Amino acid sequence: MATESTSSTTDTFGFELIHKLSASQINKKEDVLVLLVHWHLVKNGFKCLGSGDAKTIGPSEEGSELLPEGWSQELNYSLRYIKEAKLYILMAVKSDNDLIFNFLKVESHAVSNVQFPIDTVKALQGPLAVLVPDYEQVLNSLKINLIEPVSTGSGVEVSTQTSESQTNRPRRDPDDDPLRVGPPHRPIGQVMPGHPLGPANPFDIGRDDLDPFRQGRGGMLFDPFSRGPNIHPSPGIGIPGRLPRGSVPPGARFDPFGPLPDDFPHNRRNPPDGDHFPPPGNYDAYM
Repeated sequence: MATESTSSTTDTFGFELIHKLSASQINKKEDVLVLLVHWHLVKNGFKCLGSGDAKTIGPSEEGSELLPEGWSQELNYSLRYIKEAKLYILMAVKSDNDLIFNFLKVESHAVSNVQFPIDTVKALQGPLAVLVPDYEQVLNSLKINLIEPVSTGSGVEVSTQTSESQTNRPRRDPDDDPLRVGPPHRPIGQVMPGHPLGPANPFDIGRDDLDPFRQGRGGMLFDPFSRGPNIHPSPGIGIPGRLPRGSVPPGARFDPFGPLPDDFPHNRRNPPDGDHFPPPGNYDAYM
């Protein structure tokens, strides 16, 4: 029976020639993996434009089936390829005991990647079966995980993910932000037209302290010396002889410190535990 054509993943035609031409630049196992990936790209119609990561094609640049001089001298690998007038960039980075390949199609920003243990390579010189005994699995992984996702458009598109996350973000009322600093964008005691909570109720003070998910009513804002709701333009009564008028803003959550003067209008005549002695320096504000 006649021998049928070997599949693209097991046909190693051309690798021996490229390996011999690049033998003087192969110094470590990572070089063999990069050479294998380069050869597989060439078999699939890609041509190498040289080293680097430039995103444009120069007018004098022409693709080649050979690797450029010095391609294995850097710590990481960066090679540019062209196919059907489209630019691609191959990058290989060592991570612990693995070598990670990233393949970028510049036009669509589609990215694919694949990772191989460096110990996949068993020798630096010899036939492919000696260099990489499991080369069939490596080539099959390159086809499925590195080349096809980029060529078919199923790779991760970096720019698309960023733009969608920004454009599809829902808008919300800036006054509903619990971390907002500064005065609200609408008058105090009012809500925006059409707000589901309706008009603000001055007697609804403190409702948000009981239900933090209920927005638009305000927290526990009150005047401890006032018998009514704290909705007035008064700058605050202060504490005579201790705090000047206006020191406690209207609506501030403030607990008076120390006993109040006897002539203070809202002084409590019968405080709880009235038989206790005040601590030394009770009237010292810096105690």
